[in-house]
Amino acid sequence: MNREFETPDAGSAAPEDLVRRCFACIDEACAPLAAELVNVRRDLHRHPETAWTEYRTAALAARELADCGFEVRMGRDACDPAACPRSFRAEQDAAEQRRAVAEGAPSDLVARMAGGLTGLWGEMGFGEGGPLVALRFDMDANAGLSECADARHQPAAEGFASRHDGRMHACGHDGHVAVGLGLARVLSRLRETCGDGLRGRVRLVFQPAEEEGEGAPGMVAAGAMRHVDALFALHIGMQAGDSGRLICGTRGFLATTNFRIDFDGKSAHAGTAPQEGCNALLAACTAVCQMMAIPRHGEGASRINVGELHARETPNIIPAHAWLRGETRGATSAIDDYMMDAVRRVAEGAALMHRCAAKLSVQSHCPGATSSPELAALVEKVARSMNAFDDIVPEADFGASEDCSWFMNHVQEQGGEAVYMQLGADRPSGHHTATFTFDESVLPRGTNLLARCIILYLFGKK
Repeated sequence: MNREFETPDAGSAAPEDLVRRCFACIDEACAPLAAELVNVRRDLHRHPETAWTEYRTAALAARELADCGFEVRMGRDACDPAACPRSFRAEQDAAEQRRAVAEGAPSDLVARMAGGLTGLWGEMGFGEGGPLVALRFDMDANAGLSECADARHQPAAEGFASRHDGRMHACGHDGHVAVGLGLARVLSRLRETCGDGLRGRVRLVFQPAEEEGEGAPGMVAAGAMRHVDALFALHIGMQAGDSGRLICGTRGFLATTNFRIDFDGKSAHAGTAPQEGCNALLAACTAVCQMMAIPRHGEGASRINVGELHARETPNIIPAHAWLRGETRGATSAIDDYMMDAVRRVAEGAALMHRCAAKLSVQSHCPGATSSPELAALVEKVARSMNAFDDIVPEADFGASEDCSWFMNHVQEQGGEAVYMQLGADRPSGHHTATFTFDESVLPRGTNLLARCIILYLFGKK
């Protein structure tokens, strides 16, 4: 890995006139982008795509990156199927591809991602040598959530609410993609006007399936973070709160595990011979109640939630099969392991109580993570130079999970640095709610911030 460059400090020998010229170019490029960023965000908001079905979003991102002069990797070149935790039935996957094409995605690009391999990245060079800087943007929408249709809800009132019942961008990932594509345009302009004074490469990574905690491992396995010296990631909202606030570095990512439990029993007539049945649904319900009562850990945060519970039999048949999906979280991987051990015991006990069998499957896991202090300090330095933020917080705990932790840990383990920012934005409600939306005026601010961070890092010589 190239370690010729490092984060600059106050005594950096970077040519100040060139830095100022780059910053001026960034300002000029961002100013007219404001309306376009809103248009991109709203287009994506209308067409939400959940985990591993982000064909339209990814295809549009790939086309924009190519138009801006990036070398694009996608499909199997960007997402290793062997490291992806699940796949869809062929007919379901084909239906999602057809939907994406019908909604405007280029069919040739969609075909390259067949099988749900919707991750991609684009890379641009700025002269020989120098560091490799990566930026990560998640693309997926929330599943199982239908957007509010009330006229007081801005997306509904202004005509950009979700067109797909049960799918909604309720976490701001549509805004993240808009920022990433806006950044691609800014970097293209920078290479044209200031490229002769820059050294290094920039990689823009667009990740699927963050909401399921599944998207990052396959991209790491395909090389998305290989040789990366610095990784910048950004989330709109979260703990940053209102517009004008910025958290420069995030620590305290919770480790999390998504799991599924299948219960198998025996069907019987519910009226004439209930004693002959083994009620799988009752076993699953017992497990849900007992999992929510797992004693919490005394050395840090520990959480559990069950979000899905399914059975298919009619009211007069004892259910022979039921399944549920849930997640555990812990302040550390050890605490998350403690919760999962308890989940296994509960599942086995509930199955035994009702004469059923239980099978637990781990669908995804995200480790804990923390931002590199030096890179967070660079973000703070850039933010204070912009005069665009009312409240700049050097670092804060996350209190949630994110599979960006896979990227962050991989970069740090190979000797690089990683930082996760939180960009404040006014919101009428919390994340993952039917009334979620955010103040779109923060989009050019986030784009400008990331572009400046790249420039300052590229100039950071030992």
